[in-house]
Order: sequence, then structure tokens, then C-alpha cells
Amino acid sequence: MRSVEAQARGVLATLRSGHPTARALAISDSRAFVRSVFLASAVRSGLLRALAFPRSLAELAAQAQCARLERLEAWLEVGVELGELRREGDRYLARGRRARALAAGDPVLEAHYRSILDYQAGPYEELEARLRDAPGAGRDDLERHADVIARVSLAAAPFVVPYLDAVVAEVRPARALDVGSGTGIYVRALLEADPGLHVEGVDLASDVVADARADLAAAGLADRAELHVADVRTWTPPAGRPRFELITLLNAVYYFPREDRPALYGRLGSLLTDGGELVVVTMSRAGSIASAHLHFMLSCEAGAASLPEASELVLDLGRAGYGVVEERTLVPTEPFVAIRARRN
Repeated sequence: MRSVEAQARGVLATLRSGHPTARALAISDSRAFVRSVFLASAVRSGLLRALAFPRSLAELAAQAQCARLERLEAWLEVGVELGELRREGDRYLARGRRARALAAGDPVLEAHYRSILDYQAGPYEELEARLRDAPGAGRDDLERHADVIARVSLAAAPFVVPYLDAVVAEVRPARALDVGSGTGIYVRALLEADPGLHVEGVDLASDVVADARADLAAAGLADRAELHVADVRTWTPPAGRPRFELITLLNAVYYFPREDRPALYGRLGSLLTDGGELVVVTMSRAGSIASAHLHFMLSCEAGAASLPEASELVLDLGRAGYGVVEERTLVPTEPFVAIRARRN
């Protein structure tokens, strides 16, 4: 009984001091943080894939080349207490919904959790240093983690792909160009939207382009696709090739400095046929936690990356000689916009 009374006194003392509601919320935040970093470390280490099946401590230690069994065991206990792992005798197994999806190899989830440790936390950890950076200075995540960033952006694909299907059905292009083609997912979507369409892609990340080429070849689509490692601002299509009826700029415009965007649109316009269309899809600035977080991370990168405001996109396209054909929000809960524009 004394134990119960002591606990009750502790609860009362907590309620009477400080900010009890805020403290309770902080505890909830801490638990969410622990879950996120546990899963992120499980993905990065490769241990979660192994935990798709029951594994002993010795088996996991061998995979991780572990010299400190007590640390591995302590880490596994975190997963058990979170409900992400289950211990069965001397074996461990992925149990939670997130852990099971990650153990099964969900690529978007894997990239999301890997990005938490790779770069999402960095700008917050380094806030004081980033606030004191000279103009143009900052982090190099866009270069160092290009593959992970490209894969995280795949979360938008279920909303973007149906939109592209509708655009292709209406525009009926013979040739299309995807700027910032990344993993090639939207090159593939364009190809699958029309079996007669030829698609080219341009991206700066050579490793990402190489993987995209391999994926397109495995899907039997390489004969209608051509991916280039280049900066679209200086890239010139091979001589003699016709211009494009459709150019897509998907989840990429925010990598270009604001003052360079009208010139970028003008450059892309020079690659379009008369009556051809440019499609810009992007998260826009303000309106959700996700957009504010992404804008902050971009602003901490070296250079001048930033999310555009939707009105800014329309204004810049107008300055580059385009008329907006259509503007819509693709994700109901986010300021994620698509704009179709045609050169005047």
C-alpha cells in the first residue's frame, strides 16, 4: 500500500509543479522519437531485413560483425519494448506494422527512415551553424544522399502517376522529356501511359541514372527511353532530333534558385514544339508541417534551394512567356500542386 501511496504522491506533485500537460506531451514525443530512430538504425544496419524471419542474437551479431553483444542485445530490447520486435525464446522477429513492412523491403519506407539519420535531423542539429553560414554555404545532402532523396520522393508517385496518365491522354505527345528524372519512375509512367511515346530524361546524379537505366531495361522499356547525365540548363539534345510535345518537371523545381527559374522555363520552352506543354509538379511553400520541414531543409543546403509558392510558380511561368492551362492540388492534405503551361 505504501508503494501505491508513494506513486499517488508523485503524480500529485507532478500535477502541481511545472507544466504537466506539456510534460505528458513531451513523453509522447520522446516515444515517437525513439521509434523513429530505432527503425532508422534498423534499416541502415540491414538488421531489419534479417528480422523478417526469427533470428538468434548470435545470428544477428554475425551479420552485423558485432563485437559488443551487450549493445546489440540492448538495442533489440528497445525494439521489443516499442512493439516493433517480438522475442520468442532466444530469437527475435519483426512484429510491428512498420517493422514488418520494412523487413519486407518497402522501398519508400526504407528511404524515409534512412533519411531521418542521413539528413533530416542534420539541419536541426546544426541550426546555430547554419544560421551563421555565408551566402551560398550550407549542407551537401542533395549530392551525398541523392539516391535516398530520390527514393523518398516516390511517396508522391500514387498521386502524380494518374495525373500524368490524364495529361498524356489529352496532349498525346510523340516525344516527352522528364527533367530531374531521378529513379526513372515518371519516365516509366509516361512510357506506360502511351505505348507509342518516346521519353528522354535528364538528371545530374550519375549513380541514380545508372540504376534507372537498369530498371527500365528490366521492365523491357529501354528501347523507348533514353536517360542523360547532364544539367538541363546547358544540355542540348542530339542534332536532328525533333522537339518535345511534353516536358515534365516533377519534384525538382525547388532545386533551382528562385531567380533562375524564369530562365529555366524559357530554356525548356525552347525544347518544346509549338503548342507543346510544360508540366510542373511540386510541394509548394507553407500550408503543412511537411512543406515547412522540406522548405527548411532545402534552405540549409549549399546554394539557394527553396520551395516555391504556388502564386510564384504562375508568375515566373508568365515571365517566361507561358500561359497556364491548368492548376490543381494533387494531394488533399498537402500544398502539393501541379501546373500545366503552354508557351504563348
